Amino acid sequence: MINVYGLFKPSLALELGINALEKEGFEKSKLQLVTLEPGQPGKQRLLDTTYASDGMSLMDGVAISASLGMVLGAIYGSVVFIGPVALGLVGMAGGGGLGFLLDRWKQRKNGPKYTVPTGDIIVVVRCGNEELAARAEDIMREYSSTALGRA
Repeated sequence: MINVYGLFKPSLALELGINALEKEGFEKSKLQLVTLEPGQPGKQRLLDTTYASDGMSLMDGVAISASLGMVLGAIYGSVVFIGPVALGLVGMAGGGGLGFLLDRWKQRKNGPKYTVPTGDIIVVVRCGNEELAARAEDIMREYSSTALGRA
């Protein structure tokens, strides 16, 4: 017994795919649908990591404005009595704070960047041989399966 797994987004293509499987001879008793509940979006993080990025961190604007403030502070620090290094550090802190405030303002003005997650549906087809499994995979591919697998 071979199980063919297909991952689908809830759509008309899923319904049409299930109907096509039934027309090809796969009985309802050989089909199983598993609905996955959508994950809730987490709180926004200040820093993104390599492995977990939500695409909404605030560090881009902070880094750009801090760099700009540091460069301007180092350039004009040679004229001021405090010196280029000290004024560069002050410019970095001031630019970073300004960038953080601008990013927060922009985020509140535009609203959240993420979309509401929708659950996925796994379609499991129990097949008796390799030929039926290949036919089930072809039908799932035709009707926009996100991912396929066999076990």
